[in-house]
Amino acid sequence: KMDGTVRQEVFSRRGGLWFGTYHLLNYPASYSAPIYRFADFNAGWYASRNAAFQNAVSKASGVKLALDGDLIRYDSKEPGKTELATRKLAGKLGMSDSEIRRQLEKGDSFSFEETALYKKVYQLAEAKTGKSLPREMLPGIQLESPKITRNLTTAWFAKRVDERRARCMKQ
Repeated sequence: KMDGTVRQEVFSRRGGLWFGTYHLLNYPASYSAPIYRFADFNAGWYASRNAAFQNAVSKASGVKLALDGDLIRYDSKEPGKTELATRKLAGKLGMSDSEIRRQLEKGDSFSFEETALYKKVYQLAEAKTGKSLPREMLPGIQLESPKITRNLTTAWFAKRVDERRARCMKQ
């Protein structure tokens, strides 16, 4: 039973643990290791998968991208850098700009991995590089807050949590 408001419960130790665990584990993901969920906890669901997808787009298109896990601009209908780089591949993908956009919009769900866009981008990138590319990577996001005085990243956060998890599992 919850005491007080939802806000009070979330910021209590018990509520923080419950809601945090729920947020961390209550979505399907194809990750090979927990560290990618820890990064997603900090950067948003599927950010680790999407950062790897951005890497594949970058390899296939030759466009340097921030590997931050954001596939579209959520604040605008205007295309962001990842969408523009993906559009450069439209002919090779056999897709229109609007179809690319519709499939990129699925980037916040597990089903994005089943889209033709996801599969074709990896095919193009792997053909171009001659090697298999990762389907997960730690997003390159700088953490910013008035409370943060050091140079911290999502990767730092995820590695730190994973180290603590590993220590707990040894006990």
